[in-house]
Amino acid sequence: MKKNIPYIILLTACILFYWISHRSYALQGSDLETMQLFRLFRGISNLIAFFVPVVLFVFYMLTSALMFSLLDEKFDSQKMIRTIAISFIPVLINCLVYLIVLHGIHAGQSATEMLNQQSFIGLTLSDMEEVSYIFWFGFYLLFALFTRHEFGMGYGKAVAVACVPTVLVVVGRWNLEFI
Repeated sequence: MKKNIPYIILLTACILFYWISHRSYALQGSDLETMQLFRLFRGISNLIAFFVPVVLFVFYMLTSALMFSLLDEKFDSQKMIRTIAISFIPVLINCLVYLIVLHGIHAGQSATEMLNQQSFIGLTLSDMEEVSYIFWFGFYLLFALFTRHEFGMGYGKAVAVACVPTVLVVVGRWNLEFI
């Protein structure tokens, strides 16, 4: 059972991402429901949302292996699978909070009304961006701490393994916007 926990966490994340996508499309407009093309794209988008956690997991696995080789550290894929999966726990909590906020919104409202309608936990859709940053910070914090613990490396190397690949992707994206 202990070996299956990382896969259970990953599957749970996939299901939560799917539910968020599904609920978001349900709120977007009954006017578009009559269009066959909209229903097709909604289904494709929900399927893509389901696989986002898998893509993220693969990204973190591959870039971690690369960072380990650059830092001249010994990489153990089983330890890294466990580390990344446990690090996804704040993301799972974020998804649950986001679903609560989405289910507190009633369909048929304007976009502004939807963004500012408070859920029973007091958050709005417009609050969720900042809240999500906090939970993703929790992901990277856990990723660095568990990498340090599991592989016995220093804090600097653990932070480098956890954060440098993502920072490089973000910086690359910003550079492409300026071109």
